[in-house]
Amino acid sequence: MIYLDNGATTFPKPECVYETVDRFGRTAAVNAGRGAYRAGREASAMIRQVRQSLLSLCDARGQAEVVFTHSVTVALNQLILGLDWKEGDTAYVSPYEHNAVLRPLQMLKKTKGVRMEELALSPDLRLELDAIAKQFETRPPKLVSLTAISNVTGYVLPAEEVFRLARPYGSFNLLDASQAMGLLRLRFGQLRADAVAFAGHKTLYAPFGIAGFLLRESREKLLREVVTGGNGKNSLSLDMPSYLPEKLESSSLNTVAIAGLQASLEWLKDRDPWREEQPLALRLRKGLEAIPGVTVYGAPEGTEQAGVISFNVEGFRANEVAAILDHRHDIAVRAGHHCAALIHRRLNDAVYDGTVRASIGLFTTEEEIDALLHAVSAIDREALKGISADILRGNC
Repeated sequence: MIYLDNGATTFPKPECVYETVDRFGRTAAVNAGRGAYRAGREASAMIRQVRQSLLSLCDARGQAEVVFTHSVTVALNQLILGLDWKEGDTAYVSPYEHNAVLRPLQMLKKTKGVRMEELALSPDLRLELDAIAKQFETRPPKLVSLTAISNVTGYVLPAEEVFRLARPYGSFNLLDASQAMGLLRLRFGQLRADAVAFAGHKTLYAPFGIAGFLLRESREKLLREVVTGGNGKNSLSLDMPSYLPEKLESSSLNTVAIAGLQASLEWLKDRDPWREEQPLALRLRKGLEAIPGVTVYGAPEGTEQAGVISFNVEGFRANEVAAILDHRHDIAVRAGHHCAALIHRRLNDAVYDGTVRASIGLFTTEEEIDALLHAVSAIDREALKGISADILRGNC
């Protein structure tokens, strides 16, 4: 299989991650923070070390705390639903946001009367900073939520600039770094972010089951607990602890997945993912743009292009293209709307029922990119024969 669905999850993982997860699962997968025995203490020490490694990765030591969750969707829900919302408060989102941000806000819109506004885009689909400044002046933001990198087009959003515009209004600035942490160098202080959410299984190359967020210490009091329960601290009290990270961490932490994250963070220290992926991203985009009948949806001209690029082939639904690539060439790409409802309205891709998305990772090769380009250039209606109707109807 040629795997080009790294935007969903990076695959494969580094060998050291597989080895660590297996070894830790067999020898040390105890419940951290719940016992005085040696294995429990060692698991707790490992978790503390991983927290410090994440802070170092984002230059956030002395500024933030790391809160672990089981998925980045849970992390984003905690951050958004944990704010003290009132009717008429305004949350700004980029049109590139994932449904893990949009759906919690939609629920708040229905239940609390919160306004959800899209940040202004220029005709070429880049964030328009002058227009955004006017939006904030007209209706001050309670929350500004940006994805660091679009999971549809690979556009690297100007988060630092937007957060700078929002800061005078006291906005809670949230960066969804699911597609970026470990790939981009995120400097917490410069970002002006109050929280940075991450997904271990994506650009951090860790297993499923570990995610979380960095939370600015000075903004901790803005968040109330959303998920409560046991965490091994102050068990005689029915209230959650008042201090981070325990205030926002309930249930047993996934020590096996955190051990895998520790291994992947060590592995990434010797890599420069952005520099390694850039030539492949440009090869992919230029190659697709050169194929007749192919429409490419990438980052706006003059902005940085990450290794996530969408496209469509004239005369085919997105899912038909993905099915042909799988059936004929054993190439794995993603088709549909990629859990990003708003941006597809701007891409005008309804006739295709979404887009085909190819996303690269650190294990992607030039030969695999070229194989995809060759396969796309050879697509014809004959290729649909032999593919079941159920597969052709599938979408997301």
